[in-house]
Amino acid sequence: MALILQIVLAIVLLLGLVSVFLSAKNWHWSQFVLILFIMLTAVGFLILAAETMRIHRGLRAKLPGMESQLASLEQQNEVLLRGIEEDKGIIQLEHRLQMLTRDRGRAWRQVAPAGALNEKGQIEVSIANPKPHGLDAETIVYLFESGNANPANPADGRQFLGEFKVVESSETGVVLESTQLLDQRTGERLARSEGPWSLYESMPSDKYDTFAGIEEAELRKRLPAAVVEQYLRHGQEATPDDDPSDVIGFDENDVRLGPNEMDKAVKKVYNRPLRDYTFLFAELGRQKAVLLAKRDALIEDNAKWAATLASAEKLSEFREQEIKLLEEDLAGMKKDRKAIDEHLKAVSQSLKNARELIDSLLAENSSLADRLAARVQELRQIIDSTVPATAAIGIP
Repeated sequence: MALILQIVLAIVLLLGLVSVFLSAKNWHWSQFVLILFIMLTAVGFLILAAETMRIHRGLRAKLPGMESQLASLEQQNEVLLRGIEEDKGIIQLEHRLQMLTRDRGRAWRQVAPAGALNEKGQIEVSIANPKPHGLDAETIVYLFESGNANPANPADGRQFLGEFKVVESSETGVVLESTQLLDQRTGERLARSEGPWSLYESMPSDKYDTFAGIEEAELRKRLPAAVVEQYLRHGQEATPDDDPSDVIGFDENDVRLGPNEMDKAVKKVYNRPLRDYTFLFAELGRQKAVLLAKRDALIEDNAKWAATLASAEKLSEFREQEIKLLEEDLAGMKKDRKAIDEHLKAVSQSLKNARELIDSLLAENSSLADRLAARVQELRQIIDSTVPATAAIGIP
């Protein structure tokens, strides 16, 4: 059919050219050009119309199959969008993802250090995905080392690096600043860590289903020995030693009872206490700051006591030297006292002798005075007896 149409078009074109050529002797050249243009345009239009018809015929032939395929794809899209039976669709999965994201907050994986830790406790990090990363300045984030922890020796495993604030944001990453003062250990840990890291907008929360279904041996590998028993006993029968706040009760219909209805419980099970890691890390940071302050105060007090002890030792040495000198003075004074005592003894003996001599002289003087008085009396009597007139006159 296409070949016949082409032959017909060729014959028509040939006849048209011959007619135009023969009419050129009687027509004006402008008429000749116009007729030639119309003829060639008509031929081109016929060719395009034929090709359009062919394309339409081919497309219309495929249209029923394409419509059937489109209906099948639309049905598949509907199944993918809304799900079928137990298979969840995109809408349910997006809702679940939104709930998980809302609960967990945004997270950034494969974060790597892009610079060294400076004296202000700031460090620049690069964020490979997503682009843009969406972290704005003043945002509080929590930094973790990616990988598994080491319960037996936490220092050798991956750890929580701290709470940070975004102080600067760029297209490739952010600059983080610790919200707490970094001590030597935490600063060295952050400086030595080579990544990769994970950033969380919210501190990951403790959930019961996080460790649900994990074998006991695996739990003992992942968790510290101090708390692993809590995870292993979760949901098991309670014991009398359990804290009442960690015990939940159920009635005969296996309905959970409230705290005030525990006396009606026919079954009591141990319910592991959930941990608020945001509060725990903040509280541990506060306690650490208090302990560091006490340690610094003790170091300062020890330095003062050491200085005081050194001063006391110097004072003790000075006092010992002073005691030594005083002992020497005491020995000299004892010698002087002995000499004084001996001199006092000699003076006392001399005084005694002098008193005895005085007493003897006084007795002798008294005797002489009595003898003198007696002699004077005798002399008066003699004089009175020999010279009576004079006695009458009253010689004294």
